[in-house]
Amino acid sequence: MMTMLLVVGLLLIGLGALIGSSWTVQALEGRFRHHAAERRRLNEEWSAVRAYRAQQRRCVDCEDELDLYRRPALVTGALDDD
Repeated sequence: MMTMLLVVGLLLIGLGALIGSSWTVQALEGRFRHHAAERRRLNEEWSAVRAYRAQQRRCVDCEDELDLYRRPALVTGALDDD
């Protein structure tokens, strides 16, 4: 009789875990959809930012599109000694 109670108890615990997990997933489903929509929106915004940065990556002085940084201008005059 004790083993029967143990088996029934384990079955009830397993059934409760299954029902609880399915209810949790249903309760969080709206939040998951919201996060997915926000992730898609952020990806679109960042792709626009990346595209703009890719267009602006030309060195003004050297006109080399592979140079990601602008070279500083060299000073070629005499410096004032005050």
